Amino acid sequence: MNLRCIAFSLLIAASSPSFAASTVGGPIKVTFQTTDCSGATGMASVNADAVSRVQPYACPNGKALKQVLTRAGSGSGEVYLITAEESVKLQAQIQRVMDARQKALEQQKPIVIQH
Repeated sequence: MNLRCIAFSLLIAASSPSFAASTVGGPIKVTFQTTDCSGATGMASVNADAVSRVQPYACPNGKALKQVLTRAGSGSGEVYLITAEESVKLQAQIQRVMDARQKALEQQKPIVIQH
């Protein structure tokens, strides 16, 4: 393959949104404090892209928490319980990741290879 074909292939790949998102963003972790229905706490860290939903959860003892639903490549995921306050912090972290990726994509310059 000659150098011009390689340069053209790189240019096309670099201009692809999926290529740009994977090279610019990559997996970024968000960390949050978990809480179970009895009040025990812990920490969890997951890829920001793996969080699919945050929804209300009512414990059997009446305590109101939030469920963080995650997805994995295998089609399964994990569920975490967090407080409403922690839910606000988690969603703010995810929003910052999305904003940073968008800004990086907007500022990305095309790659030009000349022979």
